[in-house]
Amino acid sequence: MCGIAGYMNLTGNPVETGDKIPLALMCDSIKHRGPDEWGMQVVGPSALGMTRLSIIDLSTGKQPISNEDDSVWIVFNGEIYNFHALKAALLQKGYKFKTGTDTEVILHLYQEHGLSCLDHLEGMFAFAIYDKNQKRLLIARDRMGEKPLHYAIVNNHLVFCSEIKGILAFPGFKKEVDSFALRQYMALEYVPAPRSIFAGINKLPPASYLLVENGQIKTKTYWQIPRQENQMGEREALTRLKELLDESIKLRLISDVPLGVFLSGGIDSSIITAMASKHVSHKLQTFSIGFEEASFDESTHAQAVADHIGTKHTMMRFKADDIVASLSKIWEYLDEPLADASIIPTYLLSKMTKEHVTVALSGDAGDELLGGYPTYLAHNLAGYFNIIPSGVLHRLINPMVSMLPVSHNNLSFDFKVKRFLGSVDKDAAERHFRWMGSIAPEKHKDLFTQEFRQKLAGAEPVTYEKLVDQIDWDYFGHVGRKIGGSGSLINSIMHLDLLTYLADDLLVKSDRASMAASLEVRVPFLAFPVVEFARQLPPDLKLKGFRTKYLLRKLAGEYLPESIVERPKKGFGIPVARWLQSDLKPLVDRLLSREYIGEQNIFQWNTVSGLLDDHMNKRADRRKELWTMLMFQCWWDKYFADGQNVSDDLGLRSTLALK
Repeated sequence: MCGIAGYMNLTGNPVETGDKIPLALMCDSIKHRGPDEWGMQVVGPSALGMTRLSIIDLSTGKQPISNEDDSVWIVFNGEIYNFHALKAALLQKGYKFKTGTDTEVILHLYQEHGLSCLDHLEGMFAFAIYDKNQKRLLIARDRMGEKPLHYAIVNNHLVFCSEIKGILAFPGFKKEVDSFALRQYMALEYVPAPRSIFAGINKLPPASYLLVENGQIKTKTYWQIPRQENQMGEREALTRLKELLDESIKLRLISDVPLGVFLSGGIDSSIITAMASKHVSHKLQTFSIGFEEASFDESTHAQAVADHIGTKHTMMRFKADDIVASLSKIWEYLDEPLADASIIPTYLLSKMTKEHVTVALSGDAGDELLGGYPTYLAHNLAGYFNIIPSGVLHRLINPMVSMLPVSHNNLSFDFKVKRFLGSVDKDAAERHFRWMGSIAPEKHKDLFTQEFRQKLAGAEPVTYEKLVDQIDWDYFGHVGRKIGGSGSLINSIMHLDLLTYLADDLLVKSDRASMAASLEVRVPFLAFPVVEFARQLPPDLKLKGFRTKYLLRKLAGEYLPESIVERPKKGFGIPVARWLQSDLKPLVDRLLSREYIGEQNIFQWNTVSGLLDDHMNKRADRRKELWTMLMFQCWWDKYFADGQNVSDDLGLRSTLALK
């Protein structure tokens, strides 16, 4: 596991051999991703660098790595889980290996297959290859987007890095907010690929590569998540899921350093733990965290699973002070605003886990692949609500629901009902983004100042089709407002989450939080054979009536007691709604103050003031809008305002995250 960085002179002129200063600055900015060692190499018009967290071949795996005659060089971030099988095939073809790394396997695979080497890789990765003979730079990213890769053109150089901060460190890059990306963030809570919040910096999308050759730059997608559904019986599907998931877990247990499992007590992490324990000869190490806030705490469930399986379980309970304290530390590693508050407990879990192991398996992606979110059930219900005349819904039902008392508990009843009814009459894809997101695009006219709106791309109001322009809206348009039970509805919404929410929110959160702790996280559910199989399952094997994850629960029943298998999903969050009124109030008071908002001249104070007033007086739950704005303000304060440290605002009483 590493961070990678580099650049290529688009004029073709060679980089001065002794001039590694730009590359050193880039590598230094991402040293947390790989604290064990650095490596840098200048080759013709290219420069390649890396920071390494040693996982496989600890003694001879230093990068960059070259082939026998130094004509091809590679830097690599990630893990190739099938590299042993690939290496065996390459040895038969006569290739010589000087290391035991998966990195060198990619290098020779490229020599053998060229660009189609990507078709053979099963794993999480971002890599760069410079081919001296072809005068070609290839950068590529794994199928699901587990490992990040960003790029920009700066002073006639194609510059790339695992994290945006590396590009910011390249001499001559000028920081500027991408105003359209800001609109995407405010609506979705994240900035979807290929844009970033910085104008001129792009994210290479998942399952894509970028090629620089003869001064030309082109990007291409090399794999797509299948869309079709296959008819399959329950018994056959259960057997196949067990085989594929078991093989994925077994491959992800390969490591030359200590390894464990994140165990929340939910069904996804529990089945990963149970199946992984069958492949190790020792007690598997598992890790979880708990919270003093009862509606957010799952630690007792995690302990129950650990006791049943017989793992060596470590749990740490955190107070509000500890969690709030970590916010300032997280902003050292986040380059973009991200309104997913679960990044805070994910960071705390990663940091605690790193004290014991260097690699951890995670249960991420089970929900998006096998039907775990209550939102999917809500889409089934939405079709029936469309029978209700619009006037009755908006003039009678919604006003009545708005009178429900406001609660700040985790996913409280009033919060869910109001979110549901507020967008139930929209087309399926749009209502999904509204349910999952924050500030709808038609409200941006009141959100942004007139001066800032003049910079915004597109006409008012911007639609979700424009905001999420990387997806095929024609495909999702056929879903329309169909009543649940149709395969096209449920599987299409899950497909939408795989392309957007998983790739640009959840995996970003997991990567940044774990890399901040120098911990590698592996996701068995994201093995591409598992993804292809799960995506093509008929919907009634995912949702059956009001039972989520039907097939996965069937599989879990072979390993776990019914009390665990049938436990409702809780989620991994923090009490944002309540903390905005208390622990985070000093931060809110500065970054969302009339003075700060006025000097910034991006948001309209009247709109911000109204949101604050609603929330603080419990007239409405504005946790989504306020947290989204607050995380943007933290980002702005770091990069453009030279403001005081977040920890200074909070007057922190804990030093947990500041060590």
